[in-house]
Amino acid sequence: MKTFRFIHTADWHASSDPVKQKKLKDSLDQILDFVKTNEVEAIIHCGDVWDSSQDFNGKGGVPIVFEYLRKLSKHVNYIFIVKGNNSHDAPGSIALLHQLEPNILAYEYPVCLLKVSNEFHNYESIKDIFRDEQPIHASADYIISLIPYPTKASFISDQSIDNNNSDFIEKFEGVFELIGDVTKEYSCPKILGAHLNVVGSRLSSGQSLVSQDIMVAPSTLDKAGADYVALGHIHLDQMIAPFKYYSGSIYNKNWGETEQKSFKVIELQKHNQENLSAICRIDTIPLVSARPMVTVNAEFCPNDPHTDFIYDNDLSDESYNNAEVRLRIKIKESDKNLLTQEKIEWLKTFFGSDAKIEINIVPNERESRSEQIMNCVSLTQEVNEFATVTNALLELPQSILDKVSQLQEEVHL
Repeated sequence: MKTFRFIHTADWHASSDPVKQKKLKDSLDQILDFVKTNEVEAIIHCGDVWDSSQDFNGKGGVPIVFEYLRKLSKHVNYIFIVKGNNSHDAPGSIALLHQLEPNILAYEYPVCLLKVSNEFHNYESIKDIFRDEQPIHASADYIISLIPYPTKASFISDQSIDNNNSDFIEKFEGVFELIGDVTKEYSCPKILGAHLNVVGSRLSSGQSLVSQDIMVAPSTLDKAGADYVALGHIHLDQMIAPFKYYSGSIYNKNWGETEQKSFKVIELQKHNQENLSAICRIDTIPLVSARPMVTVNAEFCPNDPHTDFIYDNDLSDESYNNAEVRLRIKIKESDKNLLTQEKIEWLKTFFGSDAKIEINIVPNERESRSEQIMNCVSLTQEVNEFATVTNALLELPQSILDKVSQLQEEVHL
């Protein structure tokens, strides 16, 4: 009985933002520590390596990804990477990762990779059985099929999926059928890695999808005949159907992503006698450095006998524990001087030193209507009445009255 153990991860979103870089590195450090102390055959990355187009300089996310891919590659036999959507993984940005180290394989088009080895001859190789002229029908260790985010450039033409049509849908679904056809003769563990929006998936409140998605039904995934389907694109860790999982992103990227981030470790066993493969274990490993990003709304009430702040949120909710907080404070214009630096420092003591505090000053309501203004017989009288009602001035200076008289004379002329 042979066990195949691999890591399922996705949505690293490497960025030039220093805060996001710190979060990414902390999570990658934990994954690195795991593969150093646990035997893992492969890492399958299901797209959105990048957050946006990156520059090759010390400020971008490229050096971080290169560094950690190289470190990880020393402790696993293979790293498989598939392209995410264009708004994150720009065309060509995943291909540049291909064989960054010999055992790092990255693709921007569908592949069906079969790994064969012979321990006696100390031999192993990876073949793409979609494209190999002489498919190998010998026993194999495992098969990794990778499907990038669907664009017409990948399947039909250079158009985007915004120009959707049935021809594209039919050809796209045909790829899953093709995977099932070319792999059905093999009894080894079969993994499908894809960057897709699957029907039934749920978004965390902080994630918004930036492009039009092809919605893929779980039944379409079944056509590939995979033992486990590893998905990327949706940031919320979830099971779509038995043995079909999103791993989620590896750090909380946006305000409202309050869920615990993680990566998955999957073990499959090949039962030689039954000639079948079966998943024997799926572990979700929490990323301890990934903190929820929570927005708290409050109103500054200095006259309240019990507290200076009234919160819209239930602060007893466990989601606030160890959270990264954005505190939005509404304060009346007349009270703004009462919100002292001492009170702000107390808030940071309560919500954390890195709490982001946003202050929204609400202008005082001013009464600008007067019944008497309708009875004024001159512009000077109207201005005096307006100043009195709005409490602008108790008595207007002579310079303003002279200016009003001048304007009135010019109008009459």
